[in-house]
Amino acid sequence: MRFQLVLKPLRDRQQLLFNYQYPLQAWIYKLLDRADSGYASFLHEKGYSLPNGHKFFKHFTFSSLIIPNIKKPRPGDSCMVLRSSEISLIVSFYIDQAAESFIVGLFQNQQLSLYNKDYQADFIVERVETIPVNIPEGMAPTVRLRTLSPMVIAEKIENLDQYLHPEDERFAIFLAQNVVDKYLSVQENGGLAMDAVTAQQLVKFRLLPEQKIKQRGMLVKEGKEGKQTKVIGFHNFEFELTAPRQILEVAIASGIGKYSSTLGCGCVEIAVVIKQR
Repeated sequence: MRFQLVLKPLRDRQQLLFNYQYPLQAWIYKLLDRADSGYASFLHEKGYSLPNGHKFFKHFTFSSLIIPNIKKPRPGDSCMVLRSSEISLIVSFYIDQAAESFIVGLFQNQQLSLYNKDYQADFIVERVETIPVNIPEGMAPTVRLRTLSPMVIAEKIENLDQYLHPEDERFAIFLAQNVVDKYLSVQENGGLAMDAVTAQQLVKFRLLPEQKIKQRGMLVKEGKEGKQTKVIGFHNFEFELTAPRQILEVAIASGIGKYSSTLGCGCVEIAVVIKQR
């Protein structure tokens, strides 16, 4: 399920740190814990796993803040100055439709503060709107998706993530594996593990041509000595994804790629449903 949160800044010209994704994720977890500590603990400590227990997923993500107007940053700036009376945020969960009212109540009228030792920006959630995701029935629809936040697809080499550009031929391979793994993790019987070749037969990725793809670096646990990690993602692009409808539903609700719940990476929206195959 997807929701749009409309945020009202509490003051004009607030200074918002560039690396706000991790504090935003902490706020979401805090609200979940306050409303349902059991569910929050499950997500934080374990989450949904594959049968082999080697991969775990939280199955929620969130977009970058949608800010209509900011003061143009200058070289060397470490924050952005907000000039918008309303800011939007998309939050997405793979949960049962019966939980819709729970999520709406979770966020309604809550206050959000995004800060570090230098900057702080405060908001109130003015309203929460449900966003329907309509994927047609059929074995393998093709949808055109656009990124709402940076997407992180990586190949692990010698235990280190090698971040892949969407134009890299390996990007489609690891994207397909991630999408299939997330789908299998929510199956009641755990499903059957699939290798990369089988995953690519189910999930097909095609990057649209002539796009100005942007790179963005993000920090996990910023400022915490020995724990800070830099992650590289790519955004500002559209692509086609062909897969069985049930797999697409999990991918769109949960986020595509790595760090979906940690940094809100891989949040996407449907630009258009193209055809069915």
